[in-house]
Amino acid sequence: MLVRPIASHEVQSFVELNTDPSHTHAIRQYLDQMLAKDSARIEWCFVIENAGQRLGRVAFWKLPKTDKPSDIILLDLEWEREDYLSIGQSLLQEVISIAHRLGSGRIGYVLDTPPIAPQWHYCSEQRAQLLETVGFKLERETYRFELNTANHPVAFPTGLIFKSLSEVGEDAFIDALARVSAQSLDQRTRQDREMMGAEAEARMTFEDLAQMEYDPVWWQLAYTPDGVLVGLVMPTKSPTFATIGYIGVVPEQRGHGYIHLLLQQGMATLNAAGEHFLRTDTDVSNTPMANAFRRAGYTQFATRREYSVKL
Repeated sequence: MLVRPIASHEVQSFVELNTDPSHTHAIRQYLDQMLAKDSARIEWCFVIENAGQRLGRVAFWKLPKTDKPSDIILLDLEWEREDYLSIGQSLLQEVISIAHRLGSGRIGYVLDTPPIAPQWHYCSEQRAQLLETVGFKLERETYRFELNTANHPVAFPTGLIFKSLSEVGEDAFIDALARVSAQSLDQRTRQDREMMGAEAEARMTFEDLAQMEYDPVWWQLAYTPDGVLVGLVMPTKSPTFATIGYIGVVPEQRGHGYIHLLLQQGMATLNAAGEHFLRTDTDVSNTPMANAFRRAGYTQFATRREYSVKL
């Protein structure tokens, strides 16, 4: 079997490979958008062939500000075939090797249930089994929420004082992130904090979020009127939607309803910037955050399993 990158004239056939015809247009739009934003590249779209017959496909994804693949997208095979595992292993092992040569230290994959646009993850259990056979580990499971603020007006909250990244500086934000992450209900945050320490985990989180699109005035620390730190909110934009990139309350201020004011601030900030379609995730174990999204008008539309493999 041969794994190879596609040529520019093969984009449409790449999209159509093992795809329900009713989803072809949406997937093509998604891929075109990723290519236009430099989150994907033609040479990062791969097919696996046997004697000229195409058996599967996959592509690399990255944030626009980076130059290394961070995730795989558009993975599809003929999942009903008895030999789908061996085909999938050949495909993923080769592209993982390519990612390593391109300088990536890890590769992720997200698996949504139920199957939703734009990737339509049908046969989720076969996908999970394939990922595990090539070394991917399940990092966490999240609830996925969405809201269109064009139909749900959001006002800036009162009762707290907000200061932006531009006002307080990077060090103050990293210190706040380290405080907010204490006793976190997010599985990945807990694991990274335990492994790296609070300050290193906070700095990594800050740097990861900085790879996304944002305005420094969007990122804000929240204080009580007498100057006590309450928490922070860091809205961002991915290549396809705006999101509450990070939000949290310091442990000593939890239980007072501040999370609702922080969320309202983040949503109003994005709304004022013209970003109305919002999507966000929270760990399935983080019941308070999930309830805050629901109270703010968000609708849960899926659950997501986040996998990764270290290279």
